[in-house]
Amino acid sequence: MDDSGGKSINDLPDALLQHILSFLGTKDAVRTSILSRKWEHLWKSLSNLEFHQCYFKAKRKIFMNSVERVLLLRDSSNIEKFTLSCGIDDATRTRTWVSAAVNRNVKELCVNFYEGEESESFVFPLCLFTCATLTKLKITSHGVLRLPSSISLPCLKILSLQHVVFPDEDSTQQILNVRSLEKLKIRYCDWKNLKAITISAPKLRSLDICEMHRNDLRGSDACHVMIFGTALTFFSFSGGFWDDYCLFKSSSLVEAYFDVYECYERSREIAHRAYKHIVGLSTVKHLTLTPDVLEVLDCAPELFAHTPTVMNLTSLRLSESFFDCLDLHYCDTVWHILYSSPHLKALSFSSIELSDELPTNCAKDDWILEPVPPCFQSCLKCIEIRDFVGLIDELHAVALLLKNAIALDDMVITCRTSGSEAQRKIREQLFELPGWSEIGRLNFV
Repeated sequence: MDDSGGKSINDLPDALLQHILSFLGTKDAVRTSILSRKWEHLWKSLSNLEFHQCYFKAKRKIFMNSVERVLLLRDSSNIEKFTLSCGIDDATRTRTWVSAAVNRNVKELCVNFYEGEESESFVFPLCLFTCATLTKLKITSHGVLRLPSSISLPCLKILSLQHVVFPDEDSTQQILNVRSLEKLKIRYCDWKNLKAITISAPKLRSLDICEMHRNDLRGSDACHVMIFGTALTFFSFSGGFWDDYCLFKSSSLVEAYFDVYECYERSREIAHRAYKHIVGLSTVKHLTLTPDVLEVLDCAPELFAHTPTVMNLTSLRLSESFFDCLDLHYCDTVWHILYSSPHLKALSFSSIELSDELPTNCAKDDWILEPVPPCFQSCLKCIEIRDFVGLIDELHAVALLLKNAIALDDMVITCRTSGSEAQRKIREQLFELPGWSEIGRLNFV
């Protein structure tokens, strides 16, 4: 009882108090041991342990001692999730921490080592790569990921590797193709030690590759990354094609995201690799392309004669890139994609992607396309235009779409113009366009 005769939090069952502690960081959870004798040992059964050196500022020794104190005093129950984010001042002690988590049948392990000489040479304990309970592994190491010759992770479903240098083809092939793997993320990693690698885990459903920025061009030394996804439903690629990636068609592919960057000095080379990428995505249902992809494809117009038919594509989104692309014109690329997507149902793009150039088969006096993309006449039901401001080129594009997309049921325009007078003018301009009043919707944000 408390002084008022009511119940206190100490009267709650230990299991409930431990659940409450699970919402705290490890550092704060341990501090609750001073509240009362009942709380003194509750934290020792925490199933989620998080250690972040940044919370200790410059006190590295205090941080290291704190980690070891928690691991030493904690009871023998299993660890669900173990997170370690720190610099490496003593590799032996750091390996001991990781081993302690593995020995407690850890299910999720997240390790983030700060950039430095010790991180570059760190070697993970061998037991990590034979952990029978591990379901999720995330490693950020800024160095060579030294792997054993034999890897056995029977329950691993999610693998995320960031800023690692792959050591050799044999061990890399093993870690990227664990048979139970369902989700793989490879971000800012270095393939320089590899010539060819295959990603073909039989249960892989999601693959996210983001290339590291490079100053040097590998040319003939580029690593050839071949991707076979029999179960793949999501694929994302962002990069400058410093290495050669080849996605083989997958009938299971549902959603894909494609971006290129830092390609200005190698535009034609990147255009051909990007085209090959588009071919690999020809079975996807929902596709997002950045303006940079469209721009780079425009650098090799001869490829348009062989544009692959994207038979399954039902939704196309042209997203904003990291940098504003206000001055880019890639009208031909967009229209070639539309002509090659006979089953497209939804189209979404930003007004900054509108070009002041009409497609070559359109006469400005009547806004009629000849021929019309097949999807415009049969299945394109919804068009979304974002960041609309009411410029004359934007209105021309809306008029063209309203005139030719005869299957359209809904056109949604989101406008970023402020001020009641400017908004009134845009409404009037749109209502003057034939067909807008029947299917158009205008939103202001």
